[in-house]
Amino acid sequence: MNKPEYKFTGEVKLQVESFRNHLQKQHIDKNTLRQKTNYAGYFLKWLETEHLQAENTRYNDLLNFVDYCKLEGKSKTHVNRIIASVRDYYKYLKKEIPDIINPAANLYLKGERHKVVSGIIDFAALENIYQSIETTNNRQKRNKIILGLLIYQAVNTEELSKLELCHVKLKEGKIYIPGNRRRNSRTLELKSFQIMELHEYLTETRPKILEEITRPKPARKPDRINKTRIKDQLFVSINGSEHIKNSLLHLFRDVQKINPNIINAVQIRQSVITYWLKNHNLRQVQYMAGHKYVSSTERYQTNNLDSLQNRLDQYHPLNRKD
Repeated sequence: MNKPEYKFTGEVKLQVESFRNHLQKQHIDKNTLRQKTNYAGYFLKWLETEHLQAENTRYNDLLNFVDYCKLEGKSKTHVNRIIASVRDYYKYLKKEIPDIINPAANLYLKGERHKVVSGIIDFAALENIYQSIETTNNRQKRNKIILGLLIYQAVNTEELSKLELCHVKLKEGKIYIPGNRRRNSRTLELKSFQIMELHEYLTETRPKILEEITRPKPARKPDRINKTRIKDQLFVSINGSEHIKNSLLHLFRDVQKINPNIINAVQIRQSVITYWLKNHNLRQVQYMAGHKYVSSTERYQTNNLDSLQNRLDQYHPLNRKD
């Protein structure tokens, strides 16, 4: 059942229904459809109380709307979701009113986690790192496989640790990325060279790593090796730990020797998603990235510029004191 604030009547109800019909043609999921129409209606109700018309609303009006949302007790995350729906509503209006100004086009609230990251790396530079990384030992061979999944499938470190042998579908040329409460699962295509390297890893490199784990070594080992876990786990530490944090540390040390601008796996993932949006439609990228909500994918669209810093400089901080 909708909250009282999302019950609409009169002209607002007609506008919301028209917007809903527009969104349904895009075949978006039911929850996203409900959220976007509710938030657009919430905005339209505010316009009505302020005696404003959508086509005449400007950026400063939206700042007042943001203040209203804050007074209603809405968090920054919540307000940003509402503003995202307002942006979509104006995109819809633009089909009927080509000259209409979208006052929410560059409006974001700062202060959330996982905001737009500065330092997006060009995809060609990422590929150069992949091609340049050394593979003279088992650790490096394993790390190149991991790096490939970061660059070509945009997996994150949590997903890397949860990958199992059964998730690799070499005959199909695909890999299954399991989901969780924050991300959807997805099945992604592997590059041809990844298939070849994964085959070598599974048949030669990984068995050697597992064999080395049982050999006496002066290096400190985990107090307890979870043999059941590492038996099925795609990536394991050289010392037998099912946790690959130290493995990633070694990987990024090697990566930074090639390109010091690389900071971490998050930066790579965000760079890849930005690149994907230049070559695929929004819904494809949402699936490929495992985003539960299309709004999570939309925020990367602001990165598709020749100069990210110029774009960041245009963002209004919206940290005004009440």
